[in-house]
Amino acid sequence: MKKVLIVDDEENIRRLLEIYFNKSGFETYLAKDGRDALQKFDEIKPQLVVLDLMLPFISGEEVAQKIRKKSSVPIIMLTAKAEEDDRIEGLEIGADDYIVKPFSPREVIARAKAVLRRAFPDEKTIKIKDLEIMPKEMKVVQNGKDIFFTLKEFKVLIALAKKAPGIMSRDEIMDQIYDEYDDVVYDRTIDAYVKNIRKKLGDDPKSPKYIDSVYGAGYRMIKDEL
Repeated sequence: MKKVLIVDDEENIRRLLEIYFNKSGFETYLAKDGRDALQKFDEIKPQLVVLDLMLPFISGEEVAQKIRKKSSVPIIMLTAKAEEDDRIEGLEIGADDYIVKPFSPREVIARAKAVLRRAFPDEKTIKIKDLEIMPKEMKVVQNGKDIFFTLKEFKVLIALAKKAPGIMSRDEIMDQIYDEYDDVVYDRTIDAYVKNIRKKLGDDPKSPKYIDSVYGAGYRMIKDEL
């Protein structure tokens, strides 16, 4: 039974989602603010977090950032902001999916199942420079240190690593990381994912060590040995 942590300051939303997740076979836990969310996250170690952005004490954005420093658990963000820039910002923070309020509880469940259904095949570790990319474990080790990515960021990294040193267009990357359950697809989301990956790897886009931008073509993973 998968554990889901539902974080929202509105009790009616928490309880409504709790009912639907329970009916769908999830083990549900509720948090009403950012502090409560972080404490329960450490206690229960959920497989999924459904996170409202507007929270007391600690904002949803900060909660997501703190979780991302120690875990790659999927995060679905709930927000009243529907503009493309807001969605891009949510992805840059570390969201795996983004649902705009008001929403259908059935949609949330469908998105949750889709996020959890996306699994990587049993593939061997990919080694590039000082990186060890482990598809099965959804894990990246850089010089002995674990680096945590969102599911989509990890898929982008694997796609580039497999093609290295070949170039991948944004369309090719989107074909690799999106499926029929996704409805938020922009070219800029790929740029946001690459930006996040670079930041987490300490990669300077002006003098890249891992990922190079190829003007008018897309991105490529630099495979040259150290």
